[in-house]
Amino acid sequence: MLPKLRFIDPTLPDSVTRRLESMLHAEQLSHVIYAVGLGAMAAAIWLRTGDVGVTSVAAALFILSILRIGYVRLYASSPSFLPVLLAQGVVFASLFTLLVIRALSGGDSIAIASAVLSASAYLSTLSFKAAGIPILAIAEVSVLFAPLVVAAAVMQGSEHWAIAIMLTCHWIGALYLVQVRHDRIRSKLLAQEHIARAALTDGLTGLANRVAFDHSLAERLASAPAIIAIIDLDRFKPVNDTYGHDAGDELLKSVATRIVTELDHRHVVARLGGDEFAILFDAKLGAGDATRDAERIVGALQVPFAIAGKNVTIGASIGMAAAIDGDDVRALKRRADDRLYDAKRGGRGRVASEIFSAAA
Repeated sequence: MLPKLRFIDPTLPDSVTRRLESMLHAEQLSHVIYAVGLGAMAAAIWLRTGDVGVTSVAAALFILSILRIGYVRLYASSPSFLPVLLAQGVVFASLFTLLVIRALSGGDSIAIASAVLSASAYLSTLSFKAAGIPILAIAEVSVLFAPLVVAAAVMQGSEHWAIAIMLTCHWIGALYLVQVRHDRIRSKLLAQEHIARAALTDGLTGLANRVAFDHSLAERLASAPAIIAIIDLDRFKPVNDTYGHDAGDELLKSVATRIVTELDHRHVVARLGGDEFAILFDAKLGAGDATRDAERIVGALQVPFAIAGKNVTIGASIGMAAAIDGDDVRALKRRADDRLYDAKRGGRGRVASEIFSAAA
């Protein structure tokens, strides 16, 4: 069984992968203009030479170019999108190679110039594929150059060997430029992704920060039920004062780890600041399950932490609220904060809930 062809590095973040794929959809107008140029070339060669073979290949390139534009617009989300695009590209490059060889063999200067100029323009359009998904550009460049190199090499005369060497150098150079362009775009996108993540991530714990939490909650309120929990650590300040800020930071990181361990990846867990954390529960989770998760977190945070060579016991209080009609981020968080204060006034180390039937 053949190994699965990897079009994009699977280790890349999803956002970077999507942006690389989107580069294939860019500049559709330029592709339309190029297709019109192919049509004009086919007509010009027919009027100039009457060569049915050259004209037929040129016309086929025009038709395939139009089909590729339509395919990109209509089937970009299809699982077979990239494999089909690769197959189309190989066929397109093969036809272009046939066109150039046939034009050269015919000897007509206008046909030769038209074919060579169109092939040069075709190579420039590959830059979009080279930047986004280089395997597509590499396949087409190789299919275009390899037969031309072989054709020049087998012809009689030293000048044809020179042409073969020249084409080989251009081929190698094109492959190098494809990889360089992709690497630069990839590095730029990864840097942008890192900056974006840093802006939405708590630098100490690696959890989402307040901005990210509020953004996720706003999106949820616009489309689905929302249940949140606000967590405040009990007896954190004495630990910070006694053992120092480094120990306090280590404790906060350990707390974050325990909270995440008690939940699954579907939920948004954030550090709002200081010793305050928050959870936006998955939209499919009912009120009862969310409350049980919160109670489990309270139990987990009552277990002593090994900090600064000591066993430190803190605990946590949690306030919960579920969205009702008309809620915005501030209103829902305020009600959860009110329940948090109820939990603290009730003796700490407990969950106080305000779960409405609309969120059940």
